[in-house]
Amino acid sequence: MSEQAPRPRDAGGWRALWRVVWPAVDHFISDKGFIYAGYIAFTSIFALFPFVIFLLTLAGFMGQGEAAAASIELAFELLPPEVVGVLRPVVDEIRTHASTRLLTVSILLTLWFASSGFESLRAAVNLAHGVREYPHFVLSRLQSIALTILSAVIVIVAMLALVVAPILGQIVAFLSEGQVVEPNTYAVLRQALGGLLLLGLFAGLYAILPHVNVRAGEILPGAIVAALAWIVSAKIYSVYLQNLSAYTVTYGSLAGIVLTLFFFYISAIIFIFGAQLNGALRRERKRAERRARMIAPREPSLPAGPGL
Repeated sequence: MSEQAPRPRDAGGWRALWRVVWPAVDHFISDKGFIYAGYIAFTSIFALFPFVIFLLTLAGFMGQGEAAAASIELAFELLPPEVVGVLRPVVDEIRTHASTRLLTVSILLTLWFASSGFESLRAAVNLAHGVREYPHFVLSRLQSIALTILSAVIVIVAMLALVVAPILGQIVAFLSEGQVVEPNTYAVLRQALGGLLLLGLFAGLYAILPHVNVRAGEILPGAIVAALAWIVSAKIYSVYLQNLSAYTVTYGSLAGIVLTLFFFYISAIIFIFGAQLNGALRRERKRAERRARMIAPREPSLPAGPGL
């Protein structure tokens, strides 16, 4: 009897899901995801305020300071109140002293510090995809600086929707025969917009940062999981802190800083796992392609002619 070609595994259902989720968890552990999360948390805190400085000064230079302020407020609405309480005083001080002179005086230094966060994210994403050949340090840093500038511009443009939302609401009310738009509608729209921007942020980082070619189907699953997990974790973290008062005894005056850093650590874990999930999807696709090539019927070779 001729040996039958092996049948491909079932690509649907829980079995296929497990073939992706478990490798993502396994690679997260073997790739030292928890250690990288600590590194990302530190560099994110380190890069956050330079990015806010650049965002505000660029917005002021473009005449869109209100849009930048709206983006900051929207970000604060998504964060746990305890974290906002630590970040807001510093951000408010930056907003008070921000100046367009920064764009000509210390722009390179500010961009260098702000791009450090993207560099740490890039390292984790490349590790998740098993990248072996990394781009040159200078090229990688220039890409991170360009990504910092692009991110600031996208934030400003996206937040223009919040600035003009009240005007659009009045137009809708006028077209609806004078009916007043409920204030809660704006709150829901702001939360929805914040969630979409968060999803777009994860998807954009998963698409741009890895030094490999990835498909849309290998980006969105990890981005969706990471965005949903981040929103849920922010709510749970806030509830946890509201019912835990002993942390002030343990850390004293540093409690706010420690809790903020720990939230960034949780966020980094979520980001890395989303990248690992995308990496597992990419590896599964490549394995499926190899199996398909192995079981594909080969074209019969023509018999050799006489005398050949």
